[in-house]
Amino acid sequence: MTRAFDVRRPYSPERDVRDHSHLLDLLTSLPANGVLWPLVGARRAGKTWTLKALEHHLGLADKTSVRYLDLRKFGRALPSVPPGTTLLLDEPQLAGQGGSPRDASAFLRWCVDLYTTNTRIFLAMSPAEWIALERAAAGDAGLVCSRDMRFLDPLTHSEALKLARTAVSRALLPELPATWRRNPFLLEFVFELAEQSPALANTPWTLLQAARVSSERMEFAYHRAVFEDGLTDAQRSALREIARGAAPRDENVDLLERCGLVQQRDGRPVLADPILEANLCPLRIHHVSDIHFGPKSAERVDVKERNPHGDTMKGGLGPPRVCDHYVEHVAELAAAGRAPHLLVVSGDVAEWADDAQYAEARLWLDQVSRHLAKHPRLPPDEPNVLLVGGNHDVDWRQAAGPAPAGAQARHEPFARAFGDHPRCARPPLEEPPATRALAVARYADLGVEFALLGSAEFGGQEEKDPVRDELLSLIGRLRQGAMEEPDAERAAALRDHVSRIDPGLVHDADLQRLRRAQWHAPIRIAVLHHPVSPLPSTELARFGGLINAGEVKDALAHKEFCLVLHGHSHTGWFGKEQWPERHEDWTIRIAAAPSLSSREVQEHNGYNEIEIARDGVGGEVGYQIHVRRMVREGATWTRRASMGPFAPGK
Repeated sequence: MTRAFDVRRPYSPERDVRDHSHLLDLLTSLPANGVLWPLVGARRAGKTWTLKALEHHLGLADKTSVRYLDLRKFGRALPSVPPGTTLLLDEPQLAGQGGSPRDASAFLRWCVDLYTTNTRIFLAMSPAEWIALERAAAGDAGLVCSRDMRFLDPLTHSEALKLARTAVSRALLPELPATWRRNPFLLEFVFELAEQSPALANTPWTLLQAARVSSERMEFAYHRAVFEDGLTDAQRSALREIARGAAPRDENVDLLERCGLVQQRDGRPVLADPILEANLCPLRIHHVSDIHFGPKSAERVDVKERNPHGDTMKGGLGPPRVCDHYVEHVAELAAAGRAPHLLVVSGDVAEWADDAQYAEARLWLDQVSRHLAKHPRLPPDEPNVLLVGGNHDVDWRQAAGPAPAGAQARHEPFARAFGDHPRCARPPLEEPPATRALAVARYADLGVEFALLGSAEFGGQEEKDPVRDELLSLIGRLRQGAMEEPDAERAAALRDHVSRIDPGLVHDADLQRLRRAQWHAPIRIAVLHHPVSPLPSTELARFGGLINAGEVKDALAHKEFCLVLHGHSHTGWFGKEQWPERHEDWTIRIAAAPSLSSREVQEHNGYNEIEIARDGVGGEVGYQIHVRRMVREGATWTRRASMGPFAPGK
C-alpha cells in the first residue's frame, strides 16, 4: 500500500503545495542588478523542490532551454551550458563544515561568463553560501546584489492544509505548534511519523519529540545541515543569542528572518525553527529560598503612616511585599521571553508551618507558575516546581509528640499544602524513612535530573535534658506568684523554644536510596535546605548547618552530581569543592540562595538564576551551566555575582 507521506520522495507536481507563479514571472528576464537570481533559504526548507517545480512548469513550454543542475554531481568541475539557457542551480557548495567548499570567486567568474551568453541563472543557496558569494563579489557591485535576492515564504494555512492529505493529518494539523506548520519538510515528516505510528497522533508532544529524534538520523542530519553547514559563525552566534532571549541588532538577524529561521513575536526576535529552538534554547531555572510567609515577610514599601490615609496611599504604590514584587518580575521576564522554565524552592516557605501561611504560599506559587515558560523539551505534564521544606516548614506542635509518630507528623502541614499541586515534586517527609521513595525529578530530553533531599527531617526536635528541665521548673515556681499573666505566657513560649533544637540532617535511608538509584542525565542537581558547607558569614546557632554534610557530599560526588542548591542562611554564596584522589577529582559546585523575601537579612533579598545551555545533537551534546545571583535593589532586580559557565564536574 502506498504511503500518503514520505519525506524522501522526489519532486512530484501533485504533491507540491507552494505557489511558484512569482518566480516563474521572474525568470522571463535577466536579473536587474547582478548576474544571477539568488534564492536564499535554510537547508531543508524546500529549495530543491522549488527548483524542480520551476523546471517542471518552464519545461512545459520549452524543455530544451531549461536545465536543473545539482552541482554536487560535477565535483569541483563546472559544466558547459548552451547559450540562452535558463539554469536552475542547486547545491553550489560554497560553504559548509566538512570537506572543502567550492572556490566562490571561481564560481562567480563562471556565472559571469554564462551571463554574457544570455543565460539566466537561478541559484539556490544557504545563508552561509550567500555570504561567501557576496564576499567573493566584494568591490564589484554589478556581480551579485541583495536587491535580486528571493526567499521562500513560510507555508500559508491553505498550503499546510493542502499538504495534510489524510483525515488523520487534517485533524492533527491544528494541534501542532505554528513553528512546525511553516516548513514543508518538517510538516511532511511529522505526518509521516503519525502515519507510521498512529498512536502518536493522539499525543502531539510525544509525536514532536519523536520527530526531533528522528530528524537526526544519518539520512536527514537536520541540525547539522541547517545549523552547522548552512550558517556562518556569525549567524550561529545570532541564533544562540536569540535563543537566550537577547535581541541582537545586526544584518544577520534580518537575513535569518527572511530565511525562515527567525520571526518577530511581540516586537522581539524568536527562533522560528522548532528543531533549532529545542536544541539551542537553554533551560532556565529560578532558585528561590526562605520566603517566610507570615509576620517576617519583607514589605516592599515602608509605610510609616499607620492610619487609613496611609492604607489608601499604600494601595497606589505597587506590590506590597517583596515576594509579590518577584511575581511581577517574573511576569516581566515572561513578556521579554526570559522567564524561567523551572522554579526550585529550597525551603522555609512559611514562618511557622501554619495552614494560613501555607494558603498564602500556595496562592503565591500558583501566581508564579502562571508565568513559567514552556520549553520544547519539557513535557507539559512533568513537574515545573521543585520544592523542599526547611526547618521553619516543620510543625513544632507535632514535633512534641512521641516518636516515631511525631517525627513524621511534623511534616504533615507542608504535605497538605503542596501534596495536591499538579506539577510540583517534593520529598515526602511525612512518610516513614524506611519505606518512602526518593524524591527525584527527571527530564531526560533536557539532560537534567534532580534529587530533592529533605534536610529538616528532625526540625523542631524537643531536647530532653532532665537537669535543665528540673531547673526551669523550679525557676518557674519561684516566679509564679510575682509574674503577671502576659509575662507568664511569654516565659512559657521562651521555655518551649529553649528546649528545642533544629538540626539539619538528610536521613541515611534517603542517602542509601540516592546511592542505589540509577542516574543517567549528564546534569545532576541536588536540592536541600541546609548548607552542605560553611559559608563566609557567621550565624551563632545550634545545628545551623547539616550534621552529616560530609556523607551527603560524598554520596553526591560518588553519583556525579555537579550542583547543589540550598538556602537557610539568607545569604547568597557560590563555592566549589573537590576531594583530591576521590571520585576521580569530581567537582561539586554549591549555590546558596539569598532569602527571597524575609525581612531578617544581612544583605539584599534575591534569588539564583541558573542557565543550562546545550550544544550539539545526538551523542555529541555538550552542556554548560551558568549560575547568577540576582538581588533586589530598589525597584529592580540586578545581577550581583555569577559562577560559570562550567561543564559538569569541572
